[in-house]
Amino acid sequence: MKNTLVVVLCCAAASGAWAFDKKADTKKAAAPAPKTITIPKDAVASPDGQNYTWTDKQGKKWTFAKTPFGVMKFPATDQPAETGVDMSMTKAIDRGDAVRFERPGPFGTISWEKKKTDLTGDEQKLFDAQTARTEPKSGQSE
Repeated sequence: MKNTLVVVLCCAAASGAWAFDKKADTKKAAAPAPKTITIPKDAVASPDGQNYTWTDKQGKKWTFAKTPFGVMKFPATDQPAETGVDMSMTKAIDRGDAVRFERPGPFGTISWEKKKTDLTGDEQKLFDAQTARTEPKSGQSE
């Protein structure tokens, strides 16, 4: 009986030691923490205050952006960002001192109205192009 008890205790102690070593090995195998990206002190801030441009020692330009997940770093481009809005399907309707814009969207027609004095460059071009097509040319009879 004593021998059986000693054997059981030895087995339990050995398995506990093996489990302890197994946990220690998993901690050693864990990947090191990624290096935190920081914005260089000599980086130039953009007007929005969220992006920064910086040129490294090799002459490569980088853009740093503040995000909810931290700072991101990516190569800078000289091309301006696209707005992503396709104005070819947009219809401009003259409402006197304002313009109503309508375009198809994924859930129906998207429409907005702006005063003629507050139009953006793209909206003004669209309005001018559509009013030039609809207005009769001078010298023509209707």
